[in-house]
Amino acid sequence: MTRRGGSFAVLAGALACASLLAVAAAGCGSGSGISDSKIVNALGLKQAGHGYEMAGDPFCTIDRLLNDGDEVQQANDHPGGSGFVIAAPKGTVGVLARRPFAPNCIRQAKEGLKHVEKQSG
Repeated sequence: MTRRGGSFAVLAGALACASLLAVAAAGCGSGSGISDSKIVNALGLKQAGHGYEMAGDPFCTIDRLLNDGDEVQQANDHPGGSGFVIAAPKGTVGVLARRPFAPNCIRQAKEGLKHVEKQSG
């Protein structure tokens, strides 16, 4: 009986550690950033087959939402061939836009992201 009891204690301890690691990892990921829905609403984005479009304009296509400063920095560090980053002033939120991207949409995106950044910080 002692051996089974010891095995159970080891298993319970391992499960407790795994649970703590999962909670810690969740706190470090996208949960700590700005939600997709806040970005989508602020920019007036509509889901399209290839990402998002601002106001339904195919020349205002967003390939990826960048929910925190780390994602913005990584996208800036590794620019895609057809995309570029539009970020809020402090760089805490942004989007990866697809070229060609209309100048009026760039202005709208910057304003929307600035608003989201102010609300969250």
